[in-house]
Amino acid sequence: MSTLLYLVRHGIAEEPSPQKDDAERALTSEGKRRMKEIARGLHALGAAPTLVLTSPLRRAHETAEILRAMVAAEARFAVFEPLDNAHRPEDIVAGIPPAKHREIALVGHQPSLGEFASYLLTGSPGLVPLAFKKGAVAAISVHALPPRSPGTLEWFLTPRQLRSISIPD
Repeated sequence: MSTLLYLVRHGIAEEPSPQKDDAERALTSEGKRRMKEIARGLHALGAAPTLVLTSPLRRAHETAEILRAMVAAEARFAVFEPLDNAHRPEDIVAGIPPAKHREIALVGHQPSLGEFASYLLTGSPGLVPLAFKKGAVAAISVHALPPRSPGTLEWFLTPRQLRSISIPD
């Protein structure tokens, strides 16, 4: 059984500030609004993850909560430390539960999401790292976790593309 992984970069967040810990940067109101539209686009594509894993950083956690509320209300939800932008792709793969989930959403950050996508597709994090804009999503299918062969890039959509296919409430 193959697994479809949705790699989701967090939405638009507050600007970095020396007065605020980076881990506490929240989504802006515009970031929340756009993530809701992006989530509707994912819903229109038929995305139905049964597991949502998120970086512990606030902006990713808030993105994952929007995604879960709008696309995967019944999904299991967990904070997943390896998505915090400080871990290697091998660390991410090692922590993903075995293939009992057909669709899994992983919400994280650049550059680690791009490197993780490259790792899934080629076995190397540096060969073809994908450039995720804030709110971009890549769907990559793998035959096993951890992958024993290259995954398949099903699609890679920008936030604008996802918002354009979203179906209003």
